[in-house]
Amino acid sequence: MIDGFPLSFFYPLVVHVVAGLLTGITGLVAFRAPKCQGHHDQWGTRYLWAYTLVFLTATILSGERWEADAYLFFLALVGYGFALGGYGARRFRQEPMVRYVVGKQWVVAHIIGMIGSYIVLWTAFYVDNARLIPGLKELPQLTFWVLPSLIGLPFIVLSLSRFVPNLAASDIRPKGERKEEAI
Repeated sequence: MIDGFPLSFFYPLVVHVVAGLLTGITGLVAFRAPKCQGHHDQWGTRYLWAYTLVFLTATILSGERWEADAYLFFLALVGYGFALGGYGARRFRQEPMVRYVVGKQWVVAHIIGMIGSYIVLWTAFYVDNARLIPGLKELPQLTFWVLPSLIGLPFIVLSLSRFVPNLAASDIRPKGERKEEAI
């Protein structure tokens, strides 16, 4: 026992905390890096590997205290699913199956997946730890479920408007009506 935790819980907890910190940092660096071959891709890969550790350790930790922490497993599952989907949309965009599913909108899937996973990461952190942070423990629990999304959604919108500018202007009118207007 260390600090009241059995070793089977303490060691994965230490790895989980370090992996969570690395995921937060690598996600921020990847988001801020120029979006071209190189730094953005490398940091995005590091982000996925760090998130993989977060997911695996969250699975172990929630399994040890399922009744109290089952929701953390599901948050980890959703967040990691977003990360895998976002990474896969970019990495495998030329593969026939990915092209069939997302087509030219792989950038949309990438942005929503990666930023969505970051939002879920911070949601899980705050929901589980806000009671330990002075000044935050007085806020209602619902705040920590909602606030990361309220902060993160504008980043999704800004990223989509910057990297997929035609998405907002997509035309859903029948083809015949579009041609008349173009003349």
